[in-house]
This record gives sequence, C-alpha cells and structure tokens, in this order.
Amino acid sequence: MVLVSSYCSSLVEFVTVRCRPFYLPREFTTIFIVRMYIPPSVNTKEALCELYRAISGLQNAHPDGLFITARDFNRANLKSVLPKFHQHVDFATRGVNTLDLVYTNIPGMYRAEPRPHLGYSDHISVMLISAYRPLIRCSKPILKLVKTWPEGATSALQDCFEFREAATNGDTTDLEEYMSSVISYISKCNDDVTISKSITVHSNQKPWMTAKMHALLKSRDSVFRAGDKDALRTAWAKLS
Repeated sequence: MVLVSSYCSSLVEFVTVRCRPFYLPREFTTIFIVRMYIPPSVNTKEALCELYRAISGLQNAHPDGLFITARDFNRANLKSVLPKFHQHVDFATRGVNTLDLVYTNIPGMYRAEPRPHLGYSDHISVMLISAYRPLIRCSKPILKLVKTWPEGATSALQDCFEFREAATNGDTTDLEEYMSSVISYISKCNDDVTISKSITVHSNQKPWMTAKMHALLKSRDSVFRAGDKDALRTAWAKLS
C-alpha cells in the first residue's frame, strides 16, 4: 500500500492510497482507495470539484484501475461529477440517514451489509462483500485464426511484388479494375508467405500480452527459480 496524495481544506478532506493485492483480476492493473469527508455545511458542488480533479487525474493515468471512494459524503452526490461511478450502500448509516457511501467505477462490484458501531461512533459500520465476477468466468475463450510471419517471409513477399501494367480501354485507364487486381494480388502474396494458426483468446487478455511477452515472462521465472541475480536483472530489463 502506497500513499498517493492527501488533501485538506474547509471544503473537503481526503487521502488516496494505491494497493496491489496478491490476487487481482487481470482486467484491473491496480486499486485506488479514496477515503474522504465532506462537512454538511459546505458548498457540495465546490467540494466535489476538488474530489473530481484528484480522481479524474488518476483515472487518466490508470484507465484499467479499480477506484473505491468511501466515507462520509453527507449531502454530496459523487455521481453528479463522476456519472460512471456506482454507489453500493442502500441502508441508513447514521440514524435514519444514509451518509456513509461507497462508490466504485465498476457496477455490482460489492454488496454492502450493515454491521454494529465501532467504539463510541454514532455511525454504523459498513461491510463490503465482493460480488464481482472476473471476466474470465463470465465469458468463454474465443478461438481465433491469425497469420504468422515465418523467417524469410518479408523478403519472399518483396520478391513477388511485380505488378502488371494497368488495364486500358483505348486511351482510358480502368483504375477500378487495376486497383482490384493489385489488392487481390497483394492478398494472394500475403497468403503464400504467411502461416495461419489458431489461438485461444480469453476475455481478460490484454492486447500487449503477445507470444513474445509470454516467452520473456517464462524466461524471467526460470532465472528467478535458479537464483541467478545477474540473469534476473537482465530479464527484468527486457520486460521493461
């Protein structure tokens, strides 16, 4: 857990920490937890603007992060500035009022349940129970047909690019027919030098997780198990 930022003014108080638990669904890169307090007598619009600037900046830098904003909002509604956030507490937390709210940027992320007061606090506790289903459990993997470029495919493709003259009709060049023939020829050459194979793609797989990246990760794990510190530094450098 790392402290990201803290802010305190007459409008709002909040602190932001970044977490990376041992287990985290692959679709999330990190977790940001924002604990805040907005006094009941302040201008909630101005207070929410301060909170919006802090959260939106982190969202721009970490678009795949999970954001949890919680604590005492009093009369403020975070959805007025962050409409894509979802509120999970649906019961009173102080007397008959629902003041302690939990917002996340993922719908159905948690199920909230009331718990007894802590110490002498006049607010009850809120327990969050995870209700999120990882993407890999929600959808089946897809079988895709991809083309791979074997060694020497680029030079072989260059050798076969010898286009014939454009089709003519008297003094007029039929550009549409010529374009069609060129595209068809390029497609044929591409099919001749590449190899098609089937791969399995999971719903939570990142686009940058290629075969080369898998090989680098496998190499890193191998040298880590062997205890070779120099080779491990080299493997980390290649990954970064």
